[in-house]
Amino acid sequence: MPALLFTCPNTNQRAPTPIQTDVESLRASWTKKLKINCSLCGQVHEIAVRETYTEGVLRDATDAFRRA
Repeated sequence: MPALLFTCPNTNQRAPTPIQTDVESLRASWTKKLKINCSLCGQVHEIAVRETYTEGVLRDATDAFRRA
């Protein structure tokens, strides 16, 4: 199962979180905020799982629309 990705605010690139994208993992962490050690810039970022997931879905849909 792929990991939930977040966008690093310093590099604007996507990096993985420890949350898997299966229904059970998302349900268990949906309302949580996580402090992530960013593998891209080395800083700690606080992310909201719900907002991060929603942002990822919208970004993927926008990318797909642009490719069409």
